[in-house]
Amino acid sequence: MRRPDESAAPMSPSEQARAAGKVVLAPLLSGCIESSVSNRAEAQRFYGIDKLAAVEAKLGANPVARALGPGFAANASRNFIMASSSFVVTPVLYQRLYPQEKKDAQSLFWFGLGVNIFAGNAIAITQQALWGRALDYAAAGGGRPISYAAVVREGLAAEGSAAFITPTKWVARVLMNAPVQGTLPWFYNEVLPLGEGRVLGAARQISAALGGGPRAV
Repeated sequence: MRRPDESAAPMSPSEQARAAGKVVLAPLLSGCIESSVSNRAEAQRFYGIDKLAAVEAKLGANPVARALGPGFAANASRNFIMASSSFVVTPVLYQRLYPQEKKDAQSLFWFGLGVNIFAGNAIAITQQALWGRALDYAAAGGGRPISYAAVVREGLAAEGSAAFITPTKWVARVLMNAPVQGTLPWFYNEVLPLGEGRVLGAARQISAALGGGPRAV
C-alpha cells in the first residue's frame, strides 16, 4: 500500500467535502445494510420469537419497524464503527503513517488486527451493550418505545461506565469479532488478488460467449 502522491495538485474545498462525505457515507451505508439484514434475527435470538412478537404487538410496530427490528439504531451504530475500522481507519492510517520500508503482508495483517482490537472493538462494545440494554428497555411492561437517552441515563446510574464497557465485555467482543473482521484489510489486499486474474479472465470468456464482448465496428 503506497503513500499518496504528494506531488498531486491539492483538492479544492468541494472535492475535499465530497471525499469526506464518501469516507463517512460508505461505512454508514454498509452498517445500515448489514443491520437491516441481521438486526431482526439478532433480536429474535435475544428475546425468543414469541417474546419479540409480543413486544412488537404492544408497540404496534409498522411494517418497516418490524422488518428492521427493535434496537436498529444501536445495532447499525455498532456496524458503522466496525466498517469504519476495517475499511477507512485501518487503510488510511496504514497508508499514511506506517513506515513505507516496513510495509508488507505481515505488517498489514497485524496492524489491521491492532486497530480492530484496540480501537474498533473498544468503541463498538459500548454500542453492543447499548443495543442489549435498549432491548431490555423495550420489553419492560410488555413493550414500550426505546428512548436511547433514558437507556444511557439508567445504565450509567445503575452501573456507571461498566454498563457499557468492561474488560470482560471487551475481551468477549474481541474474541468473537477480531479474527475475521480485523484481518479484512489484509485479506482484500493480499488474498483476493491471488485469484483476481483468473476470475476476470473467466468473466471475459463468459461475456464473449454470451455475445457481450467487444464487437468489431
